[in-house]
Amino acid sequence: MDRLRFLLSLVREHWLSYVAGFVLLGLTLWMSLSIPRYLQQAVDLLSQSPQPDTAGFFNRIAWVLVFALLVMGTRTGSRLFFFFPGRRVEYDLKNRLLTHLASLQRNFFMEHPSGAIISRINNDINGVRMMMGFGIMQMFNAVGTLTLAPYFMYQISPWLTLYCAIPIVIAFILLQIGLRRLRHEQLKQMEALQRLSDFTVESYNGLNVLSAYRAHRWAEDTFNGHSREVRNSAIRMSNIRAYLLPILTHIVNGLKVVLMLVGGMMVVRGEMSVGGLLSYGLYLTMLVPPLMGMTFMMFMVQRGITALISLETIFRMQPELPPLVADAEQAAQAPMQEGLAVRELTYAYPDDPAHPKLGGVSLEIHPGEIVGLFGAIGSGKTTLVNLLNRYLTPPPGAVLWDGMDVRDISLATLRRHIVTVTQEPFLFSDSVRDNISFGAVEGEAPQAVDTAAEAASLAEDVSRFPAGLDTMVGEKGITLSGGQKQRISLARSMLKPCDLLILDDVLSAVDHETERYLIDQIYRFQHARALLIVSHRVSVLERAQRIVVLAEGRVQATGTHAELIREPGPYRDAWLLQHEAPPAIPGDPADAATPSSPN
Repeated sequence: MDRLRFLLSLVREHWLSYVAGFVLLGLTLWMSLSIPRYLQQAVDLLSQSPQPDTAGFFNRIAWVLVFALLVMGTRTGSRLFFFFPGRRVEYDLKNRLLTHLASLQRNFFMEHPSGAIISRINNDINGVRMMMGFGIMQMFNAVGTLTLAPYFMYQISPWLTLYCAIPIVIAFILLQIGLRRLRHEQLKQMEALQRLSDFTVESYNGLNVLSAYRAHRWAEDTFNGHSREVRNSAIRMSNIRAYLLPILTHIVNGLKVVLMLVGGMMVVRGEMSVGGLLSYGLYLTMLVPPLMGMTFMMFMVQRGITALISLETIFRMQPELPPLVADAEQAAQAPMQEGLAVRELTYAYPDDPAHPKLGGVSLEIHPGEIVGLFGAIGSGKTTLVNLLNRYLTPPPGAVLWDGMDVRDISLATLRRHIVTVTQEPFLFSDSVRDNISFGAVEGEAPQAVDTAAEAASLAEDVSRFPAGLDTMVGEKGITLSGGQKQRISLARSMLKPCDLLILDDVLSAVDHETERYLIDQIYRFQHARALLIVSHRVSVLERAQRIVVLAEGRVQATGTHAELIREPGPYRDAWLLQHEAPPAIPGDPADAATPSSPN
């Protein structure tokens, strides 16, 4: 019933177009079914003896010509009215699906590969479009023809219609058997297409890894395996249709034999006129296209229903978001007052609840502060960042914004206050200028893009680009180096004022000279009231007012750079490791105990 309501909701959105299509298609059927009756009357008028009614004959033929011309117009109009909502449904579904996917949390995308989602967006929505447009039109046309034509045939000769109904019943039973197998194979093919699409996306994204490990043969063999599944499923569906089509053809030929044998004998015995036999044959001919196209039409409908089932599984997924608190949401509209506070934050991913990634983490970021977050790879820095900006949902009371639980605030409101630049920047297949200005507020002056590019140390690189800032960067910035992509992402963040800017290891792919320049620019940021710099490089965090050291998901130490390098621990070890010849540490007891070298 939910699926039926969803289908009816799609139809209801375009009911005017469907009504117009049904009206024109109904007129088409009525005129098409009227033509044989006028031809029957015309032939019977000619066969009158001793004097045929010539005037009546030409009158009937004139009506046949008029109906034939009108049918061309109404049939074309009905197709337009049916195809238009099909395309609109495709457009609306893609927008709704994209909007819905954007509302889901990161856990959903961890469980559903991107390739499978792309397959659903392309293949499944295309199946719904075909069903909502051409499928509905053909179904109405087939049902109308297979219902009205036999009715007129029955009026001409009940006994002849009974003889002809037997092969039609046989064809219907065979169709049901074949369609059940077709639906089973269709489901298997859709699953195979999702696996193929997912592997294709993963292989494309991991092309450098495949090249580095010379794993192209493995990738080709795996891709061929998924392709064979799709091919074999398509061949099995083609075999089913290949068996059904000849059977339907033979049944149609059998109907013609029954018509000539039984109908001819009835004409000989005077039970049917020659015009009646002609009219009956035309009605029988009108049954052939619906019967021949029944397999394809039902396959299209089955594919559309299967696609709806697949899409329904995504639309049923709802973000696991706690209910909003009206007072907190209203208070969160104001600029930051107290800042961000983390209280004994413990978090474990749903797929591994027994091993928390973070345990008892506490920190504070006040307005005007620059706080550093240090930790080795795998220490939980990115997990903590994703909890602060609610890419992941934190436990109740663990993350507070101006004293309010961030769970009580909408995601849109929170992310107006908190802007995150991730360590894996995403660039659109567009120009450098448009990728930077993506973060600009409405009405931002174009010169701001140039200023942001200069501040992000992009000026020299841009001068070497073929079209400067208007150079296309390719999909995901494939034409750029990792450092250039990170700097474009950093420049983008400079155009979006916020209360808290989180820089998650954004300098990991730049050289040391560029790093020193960018560090100086970062600490001069004017558009963020507070700054959280996340990095495993000590040189990036030296100038922070307070540094939080994270180790194995827990806060190991907190202090300034000068304080932390005096105390044994991960921060001091990293500082010593990242300096080939580290200077003496003021106030270090070990340094004072070391005897001076003789002259």
